[in-house]
Amino acid sequence: MNDQKLQISLDEPAIDAAIELVGRIAAQHGIEFTIVGGAPREILLHRKPKDIDILVIKGDARTIPLELHLSHGFFYPVLFDKFGTYRTGLQGAHPIDMEFVPLRASTLRDDLLLRDFTLNTLTMKRISALRYEITDTLGSALGALEQGLLQTPIPPGQTITDDPLRILRGVRFSCTLGMHMDPPFKETAKRLAPLLREVAVERVRDELFMILVSDRPSRGVLLMQELGLLEVVMPEILPMIGFDQRSPYHKDELFTHSLEVMDQTHPRIETRLAALFHDTGKPSSLQETGDKVTYYGHQDKSAALFRAFSTRLRLPNQLAARTESLIQRHMINYTPEWKDSTVKKFIRNNYDILEQLLDLYRSDAGSLADPLKPLSMVDELTGRINRQQVEQISRLESPLNGTEIQELLALPPGPKIGEIKNAIVDAILEGTLEPTSQAARDFILKTYPPSASWKP
Repeated sequence: MNDQKLQISLDEPAIDAAIELVGRIAAQHGIEFTIVGGAPREILLHRKPKDIDILVIKGDARTIPLELHLSHGFFYPVLFDKFGTYRTGLQGAHPIDMEFVPLRASTLRDDLLLRDFTLNTLTMKRISALRYEITDTLGSALGALEQGLLQTPIPPGQTITDDPLRILRGVRFSCTLGMHMDPPFKETAKRLAPLLREVAVERVRDELFMILVSDRPSRGVLLMQELGLLEVVMPEILPMIGFDQRSPYHKDELFTHSLEVMDQTHPRIETRLAALFHDTGKPSSLQETGDKVTYYGHQDKSAALFRAFSTRLRLPNQLAARTESLIQRHMINYTPEWKDSTVKKFIRNNYDILEQLLDLYRSDAGSLADPLKPLSMVDELTGRINRQQVEQISRLESPLNGTEIQELLALPPGPKIGEIKNAIVDAILEGTLEPTSQAARDFILKTYPPSASWKP
């Protein structure tokens, strides 16, 4: 099939300037290249390209990124050994990421046949300022893009075996681009889903995160379920599927409920993960007393299941800790009877995740069978929090430090010191204690008499 070509305008001066710079450096070193994959695809979908993939057809793939670093302020090229690619870019007001990829085959056409999907086989070259020519060398990419079709350039079994992560990439493109999978690819993906176990967990994690922060992450999770990927990537959530909560407050079975909560949260990965996992502990926490069904402590079991998931996928420690805290603290039983001091304690105890916790609380309430009253409680609590001096409350500390408390009560180091410091802060928040050292001393001596506080 003959090449199909079209010319387009690129309304991104910073990206155009970077590509023009790459062209000048390439000309100086006798390097031949083309832009491939994501950038032309995104431009045709009227989206801003996030990454510029440069396919080096002739020359060393490291030469241009190294020159960009040495002479133009780009960061030092990072080598990805598995694929022999170099990544560099610019930070600042107009961040740019570029990846320089060596040719994997003897010709450009053969290289394009090795790519994941036909919509990523488009190539692009700069004609003049902000003017580009896009070429469909295989003759199938433009049609697939127009139809919203995810199909592979060669038989899908060969494409997936070459890199099993492409199954998950297909799910991601379905979510982020609104594409649908070509039936042969879908059936082959189901059959070869276990191959995903052979892929580095970091690569799986990155694809999963992009799925979960998409506009409708439930679509991705449901597609993963259909393809048999949940068994490989997130087996911890499987017990939720089809689980009847037997509760008048919930309109859906547990899995559907969790997906709805996830869809309603803001697209931050910690909140999305917490929403998906927040009730995973319910099936193993079920207790029945007559007609009464309870799930006491399910948040702790949910946190433990998430911990197993985060360890296996090697989530960054801070992200994992924040998500686990959201899961453990998601049971917010707010009532209008809460005192202002209770609201202040809630702020102080949850300040590290306050915004995300309220987001999860609202999304969970909004997915109930009758959400009107629960959502009104969320609004009321949020309003009361906003009327407080949140920053000041979050920084509140005991006027006496641990050493001073030890000396005052002749106590050794230990958890008792922390208990006393928290009691002082609670009293300050309740308005029954002035935030001064002397007031704290008087409070301690009255509440924790030295004679009774230390037992050797």
